[in-house]
Amino acid sequence: MPPASAQRLVEYLRRRVGDDLRGIVFYDESGCDILFLRADLRGDTPTAVAERMISYLKHESRSRERRAFPFGELNGTVRSFEEAAVMHFPLTQARGMVVTLDPNAARQLNSFMNDCIAQL
Repeated sequence: MPPASAQRLVEYLRRRVGDDLRGIVFYDESGCDILFLRADLRGDTPTAVAERMISYLKHESRSRERRAFPFGELNGTVRSFEEAAVMHFPLTQARGMVVTLDPNAARQLNSFMNDCIAQL
């Protein structure tokens, strides 16, 4: 069951990001709960897609990341794709939140990354 803070995040993102919000998923050891999914994305087995992403992201535990990177506690990760930005917030070893956004919501980061890629 998602913590009360999960619903606060949903409400915050809906206000802050608006139509660029794609989806929000909470996961724990018992599975995942889709807390928000934009209407145009509801057709293609959203639970299976969420479970596939989460099975990959679960490996980003705070303790494992802390051992690999000497920068303190892991706050979260951001992945940039052509069609979405994915933010992962690991809460504990087995619990976390995944937020997907349209690229427009992360346009400054995407623009900066594209500039860096152009240099390569």
